[in-house]
Amino acid sequence: MKKIILSTWLLVIAFFSVSCDKQDDESTTIVPKVEASMERSFHYLESEEEEKAVYSLTLKEMQLLSDEHKLQIDFAPSRPAGNDAVVFSIKQADLLNGYIGTYPIRSLSNNKKGRADITYYHYYNKTSKSALFSSGNRMDGQIEIKAYNATTGLASGNFEVTISNVTDPTSYEDNPIKPRKCNITLKGSFKNLKLVDAH
Repeated sequence: MKKIILSTWLLVIAFFSVSCDKQDDESTTIVPKVEASMERSFHYLESEEEEKAVYSLTLKEMQLLSDEHKLQIDFAPSRPAGNDAVVFSIKQADLLNGYIGTYPIRSLSNNKKGRADITYYHYYNKTSKSALFSSGNRMDGQIEIKAYNATTGLASGNFEVTISNVTDPTSYEDNPIKPRKCNITLKGSFKNLKLVDAH
């Protein structure tokens, strides 16, 4: 009887030891911190003025999504502090091996050589915004995925895009008779952004 009780206690101790080891392993798993920034500049052509906004983005303000059609990367600083948003879309057929590489913007300037489409949004009140699509404007630049870990699904990279000679996105709020023209520069970087499968 004593041997049976002793064996039972040994099994219980062994079970809890394994459980504790598993908990220790889980607790020591370190999830890398997501880091991202975005900068937007309006360069006004007539006055040579510049208006700039700089954002530090949190995880909830970014997305990296993949479905059967495309890979999509969203940068959307929270409203009302953030008035700008950028969405990159890369067709599955245009993706490079392991996602890593440079994707030139596909626009009126670079339609045949481009791999990434982009939409830039500027919010000028709570419900309204203007949108500029690369398919209908002259845009130059690229988004680069510098690193991607297939095991963790984490990606890092940067982007820089120039949108040339467009109507001042802020002018739609005031409806001026002769809106100003500007060039828009978008820059940003991201680190440890996790890929979400949207299939």
